[in-house]
Amino acid sequence: MANTNSLLGELLVDWQLASRQQMETAVSESLNRNLPLGLVLTMLDIVDPETLHSAIAAQSFLRDHLISADQTTQAMNLVRKKHITFGLAMDLLGIQAATKPRNRLGDYLVESESLGREHIKSRLNLTKQTGLHLGRVLITLADAHHDLITHALNLQEKVRNGDITREEAIDRLYSARRCLEVITHVGHDAIETQSRLGQLLISSGFIQEKDMELALCAAKEQNRMLGEILVELNWVKRQVIIVALEVQRLIRGEKISIYHGLEQLKNLRKRVGVSEDVPTAPELKEEPNLSFYCFLKLANVLPGTDSNAQVASISKGAWETQLEETWQELKATPPSPRLPEDVRDLLSRCGFLSDDQQVMVQRAGRTYKLFREHRMNIEQALIQFHVAQTQSAEPGQWSGTFPTLPIF
Repeated sequence: MANTNSLLGELLVDWQLASRQQMETAVSESLNRNLPLGLVLTMLDIVDPETLHSAIAAQSFLRDHLISADQTTQAMNLVRKKHITFGLAMDLLGIQAATKPRNRLGDYLVESESLGREHIKSRLNLTKQTGLHLGRVLITLADAHHDLITHALNLQEKVRNGDITREEAIDRLYSARRCLEVITHVGHDAIETQSRLGQLLISSGFIQEKDMELALCAAKEQNRMLGEILVELNWVKRQVIIVALEVQRLIRGEKISIYHGLEQLKNLRKRVGVSEDVPTAPELKEEPNLSFYCFLKLANVLPGTDSNAQVASISKGAWETQLEETWQELKATPPSPRLPEDVRDLLSRCGFLSDDQQVMVQRAGRTYKLFREHRMNIEQALIQFHVAQTQSAEPGQWSGTFPTLPIF
């Protein structure tokens, strides 16, 4: 029987949306691929995105004690049988939620004057499109300081556990936001110094101070960027420079703290190591690959086989192979409003028949390229793709941070 503290995976099994074996497989795949469980469930066709969204909504109602466990189960049974939303299922069953305010992260951020309501609405749309939680989206897009989001999630949990009232949580979050503003304003000069590229690389262990001094001298003499010199000398990898500059931007933009930025760079050092001339821990194995087919599936871009006879006529394996060939062609195609005819024909054979569909796949291919180049993780790539879709623009520079947030 579902209870207010049940994790999403447990609830999906209780509601018969996934078997115990399917959930074990999904959890294992989630760990192996370093993907959120929700994305894996979608990728493996265990739960479709709409049903998963309903399950997350049901979990929220349950955790906030707005409806009983039995009512939640009844509504989710109707969601499963009729393929409708959780809200519609509640209406059809005549389930009335308690009138007390919801304990939603977005509401906390709006009521504490941390973010505007319209801004939260746009980010909630991204959570629905990507299947990711709001906190992850806000941090990835650097909409709010990481420490503030973490604090808000902790307060949310305290309210749900009955440790503090909702009003107290909002007051504390408002105070925390003001404190962060004061700290970052007072420490501006110190932040500028501590967030210099060289200092970030030294503090996170990518290079020793004496080597950095030599690189700085060379950069000054040659009138070149420090990052270029470090890469040319093979002292720091290009990937690390890209990430370090992004961390610097977020720190100086008061989106993350110095401490949090250095922690992320140290984690990166453990993952990728450093260049050959700088002793460090051995490099880890390359992360498991995610095919272009899987990326398009997670981005909800694949054409439906039920409405596309061309796609329905080929097997899943052949379709995946064709899409990988398509990705290789897209990767080699320069940005252009008009795709070459051979690429358009290839996309058509994969089921993308209209111009809009083909442009969407082209945009997805460019975002996927950033993932394959390890400039984004899969969550960042999915968010960036949907932002580009909304803005009808090409993906820009890699943006966002990295931590795994608690389930909420």
